[in-house]
Amino acid sequence: MTKKKSGNKSIFKSSGFYFVLLYLLLTIAFIVQILTVNLLPMKFLIPIIVIIILLSLGMYYLQMGRHINKINKVLGKILIIILSVLLGFGNWYLYSTGSAFSRMTTRKDISVVSIVVMKDSSIEKVNDLNEKKLGIMSVGDIETQDKAMSDLKKDLGNEPTTAKYNSYKDFGDDLYEGKVDAILLNEGSRGMFEDNHSDFDQKTRVVKQYTYKSEAKDISKNVDVTKDPFNVYITGMDTYGTITTISRSDVNMIVTINPKTHQILMTGIPRDFYVPQTCQGNQSDKLTHTGIYGVECTISSVENFMGIDLNYYARVNFSSVVDIVDALGGITINAPFAFTTSAGLQIQKGDNNLNGYETLMFVRERKNLPDGDRERSRNQMRAFEAIINKAISPSIITNYSSIMNAVSGSFQTNMSQKEMTDFIKQQLNDMKGWDIKQIQVSGSGSTLYSPANGFNSYVMVPNEATVENAKKLIDKIDSGELITDEDVAYQNQLVSKAG
Repeated sequence: MTKKKSGNKSIFKSSGFYFVLLYLLLTIAFIVQILTVNLLPMKFLIPIIVIIILLSLGMYYLQMGRHINKINKVLGKILIIILSVLLGFGNWYLYSTGSAFSRMTTRKDISVVSIVVMKDSSIEKVNDLNEKKLGIMSVGDIETQDKAMSDLKKDLGNEPTTAKYNSYKDFGDDLYEGKVDAILLNEGSRGMFEDNHSDFDQKTRVVKQYTYKSEAKDISKNVDVTKDPFNVYITGMDTYGTITTISRSDVNMIVTINPKTHQILMTGIPRDFYVPQTCQGNQSDKLTHTGIYGVECTISSVENFMGIDLNYYARVNFSSVVDIVDALGGITINAPFAFTTSAGLQIQKGDNNLNGYETLMFVRERKNLPDGDRERSRNQMRAFEAIINKAISPSIITNYSSIMNAVSGSFQTNMSQKEMTDFIKQQLNDMKGWDIKQIQVSGSGSTLYSPANGFNSYVMVPNEATVENAKKLIDKIDSGELITDEDVAYQNQLVSKAG
């Protein structure tokens, strides 16, 4: 009994025991995390686990083996320190990856409603609204506006005097002209003022904001993403900041992926496409306005219009583009011609190495492009393809942590974490490249009534031939056939004839 106690004491007094213990804990944590994140195919996973277990046994032997001399024990401690540092980094990368996937798959939506006044207004706080007139909208997201009105009544202690509007032009005009003292503005519709009040942000200020969080409905149509073709809808919101903020959908793209043929078809849809909208009683309006009502409205409206299922969506915004591209270390975009953006950025014909801000200027530009919004849609697809190519290149390894941080805060999808990891695992398993094709639908410009605006606005009336042929090409990908360059060229011909 005495010898046993003595043996235990000698183990705990040995510094080598604590080196081995630390290494063992890091090893266990690494194995648990690598299994939890579940990114590696079995052909990589099993050898890695076997190797780190054998290394653990080796480290134990170097410290606790009876016949190991002091020099080898010292060398063993140095080796344990080196391997522990590597395991520490490995654990951090795995933790960052798991956390990133978790944040990307959140279904939280945020709506922000502001009390807005002119910059020279005497109204400085909510109570100053007493006996003042407040403008409110009778179109748009009325449910959220009603919540804000209820909270405003509580803050004021009485019912505010209101004037209702069904036109954003009149809404802004009356604020500018002093016919109302303040307006209640859903921040998701701030961009509605760009047509008639382009200086709105400079001429006004916010007195108070009300923020509302909600759980978005699960509208995914799940498939086995490692075997079955699927459609992902890319919706780009015209806001900075948190990705969960509801706003207009200025980037609209259907990405059709066939994991068996390794072909991707990107179909760009102009923001001003005049389509029936499920959230506006199937009245036709600009596609961009669906974003004001939430991503569910955008998805259902496009599904009905195109006659296809959109299995998943991915939502990004202005900040997303900047953060993701910068985390990748910049991207290279091939431009078919030279132009200068409204912000003064010179784009040359051929390859352009762009950082995050420059990429945002590139994808937002339309006024200085010969084909306007159609060319902007093409540029958005060019940028998206450049991001994909950079993300699957070996350079991602050196920026992995920053990329995960950028993506997790700037990218939201309803694809489950398991579906994403299964898809990545399949890619790592076969290591095949992807053939990416780009097309778009088009139409002719017109001035028609916009229910969301409340007045006649510029819209793009869809050209049926471009839409129908795009559907055929999406069906072709879904059926396992390959899209050819001739297919793309024919769609481009249809687009050029559309107006």
